[in-house]
Amino acid sequence: MESVVVRKVWKENLVKEFELVKVALRSHRMVSIDTEFPGVVYRPANVDGHDLGKLPPNWNYQVIRDNVNSTNIIQLGLALCDDKGCLPDFGNKSQYVWEFNFKDFDVYNDLQNPESIELLERQGIDFDKNLKEGIDSADFAALMLESGLLGNHSAFTWVTFHGAYDIAHLMKILIRRPLPYDLTGFMIMVQSIFGKRLFDLKHMMKFCDGLYGGLEKVANALGVQRLAGKSHQAGSDTLLTLQTFKKFLDVYFKEQNNGGPRHYGHLLTRMQCVLHGLELNNGFHQLNNAGLKIINPFSHGFHRLNMNSAGLKMINLRQLNSAGLKMINPFSHGFHVINLNLCGQTSAICN
Repeated sequence: MESVVVRKVWKENLVKEFELVKVALRSHRMVSIDTEFPGVVYRPANVDGHDLGKLPPNWNYQVIRDNVNSTNIIQLGLALCDDKGCLPDFGNKSQYVWEFNFKDFDVYNDLQNPESIELLERQGIDFDKNLKEGIDSADFAALMLESGLLGNHSAFTWVTFHGAYDIAHLMKILIRRPLPYDLTGFMIMVQSIFGKRLFDLKHMMKFCDGLYGGLEKVANALGVQRLAGKSHQAGSDTLLTLQTFKKFLDVYFKEQNNGGPRHYGHLLTRMQCVLHGLELNNGFHQLNNAGLKIINPFSHGFHRLNMNSAGLKMINLRQLNSAGLKMINPFSHGFHVINLNLCGQTSAICN
């Protein structure tokens, strides 16, 4: 196999590297991302850091929202592959992934989790260099919006591992404002920015025996080796995410000779637009039960849900608020729940 090179992107070479990204996007339709950020700085009282992911989705989103709104991105990794599983090589002997280094985070003044910062420093991140030579996230956002990667009808498949924070940090720098107030609003915005074909391997592996733990553990279980860089470097981790996702599909969803799926292929219909820890069982599963199918993430087309025949209605945030939906406060002892029967609406996330 060709060697893999992580292309380091800074302020001085941002435009040049994005031109290469746009060339690669013509034939490479699967996109993997990973971010590095200053860690979790807020969490509910009496909840251990290892238990944050076990909170109810609405509570978990509030924790993620407050942390992402209060901290700044450090790195973003981007890996692309085509329908043969190949990374871009631009006619060279090496294949490439990208690592974007941002100047937004000031290690001397910004909110941070000291343990996370120490870990990133041990793994080789130079915070002083990022501050001096890093990318302004506003410049990165402008190039992303011009790239054709984004949008509700995007032709690309997005891949993450435990990706709620990654998606949230990328969303924040794209929209240039705080994240949506509630989980429903966040997931609507996720679809509008990234399209419907978004997969979180951490969520997907719940349906598969023998897979558990973090990215490195899952990769090892599937026999996937890290090809470049170190853990907790965004370029290296996004490559490992992409490699592991491809192997995961091959092991658990590859079709047999008779054309049938080896492992519950229909479950893929429930895996798109779902981020681990932020599972909205009502809206997404109603839509999937109504007939939305995405079996091959490399395909260029997908079946659109006929909302009218499904009998589902979109309700926007203003309608939700007027219907009486109240956000759950993880620090309070009680919460209000919307009575869907009273307002006569059903929430639908993917249209």
